[in-house]
Amino acid sequence: MANSDEVSVVLVGCGCPLRSMGWYHAVQILDGRVPNAVLKHVVEPWYSSEAAKGSPGYSEFEEWRKEQEAKSIKFYAKVDEVPPPEDGEIRLGIISARTADNPQLLDGCLGIGCKSIYLEKPGAPTVVELEDMKNKAADAGVTVFMGFNKNVSSYLTLSRQFVANTEGEFEITFLHNNNYQNTEEQLAECFERNSEGMLKNMAIHELAILVTYYDVTVDSIVTVEADKTYSSCRTMMGPSSGKEFTDFDKLKFKIITRAGVSVCVAADRCGGDDSVSIVTDVSTGEEIARYSMPDQETIQNTPLLQAKYGNAMPYFFAQDPDYLKLKQLVVQNVLSGTPVDGVATIDIALKTLKVAEYLTPTLLEQLK
Repeated sequence: MANSDEVSVVLVGCGCPLRSMGWYHAVQILDGRVPNAVLKHVVEPWYSSEAAKGSPGYSEFEEWRKEQEAKSIKFYAKVDEVPPPEDGEIRLGIISARTADNPQLLDGCLGIGCKSIYLEKPGAPTVVELEDMKNKAADAGVTVFMGFNKNVSSYLTLSRQFVANTEGEFEITFLHNNNYQNTEEQLAECFERNSEGMLKNMAIHELAILVTYYDVTVDSIVTVEADKTYSSCRTMMGPSSGKEFTDFDKLKFKIITRAGVSVCVAADRCGGDDSVSIVTDVSTGEEIARYSMPDQETIQNTPLLQAKYGNAMPYFFAQDPDYLKLKQLVVQNVLSGTPVDGVATIDIALKTLKVAEYLTPTLLEQLK
């Protein structure tokens, strides 16, 4: 008989220690930072395969696997190898794998009795696939939450509170930075590895904010206009495939909706490590407030996380509170039905992916 006061987590796609988001989800749970969540099963298809032996990260994964198996955590190569839930077990699936694999992995999680699923963004490569996943989950009575962690980040909350509590007319720009070097070599590798494109991969977080909080949908958009002085796109040869990839390296655009909402999104692949919300006074064009992720508290806590986890990816530490809060809210909902205002569901993700697929060709055409 399982403990009905805890959520049993099946992590699908832990990847390489220190480098993969799935691994960071695991250690946040293992360290007891997600109350009432217990990691029971780990599914890792790639590193469990013969082809992975000797590949980068393989030895680190094997060492970590042995450490966790000593704590009675079970590891599997496939989702359908996970045994059925025990009587009374409340099971949450966390899927943190390659986007292209998500449709099959979600099917697997439905098949092993997950009550809810936490699915990393953007969910699926295409709208058609994500819609099919949404329908299958609905038929099974399973709620699917999305890993859009910026939806619960302090910088978003503070900027929205400022606008709500300050007289005047304001426009917010949500800026997403990445820290690639502005070189042909790095950007070509980036374009190839994130071949779904900037709006489906990088700035999908900002589009989810627009869908969740500003009622932006394909049908609600009246105009979208690229800032041509800020934006640029390039066509580059992928170093591994030899294929050409056309994508934005910088992009800024404004959306106006039928309800009269005006909001901007900017993204810069070579802009740094932070994300920023910038509040502008419409009457003067002057910036009057700015909030960043990570915030000061997170920055001050980063050395403690580095001491604990070592040479992990820096963005894990920068977004640590948001990853944590999102999982905490999901676990609370799974156990007690506690409302999760702002947490994106697969319905929000579907609307967001539709917006991304609509905007990409529109903005590419404007920047020709």
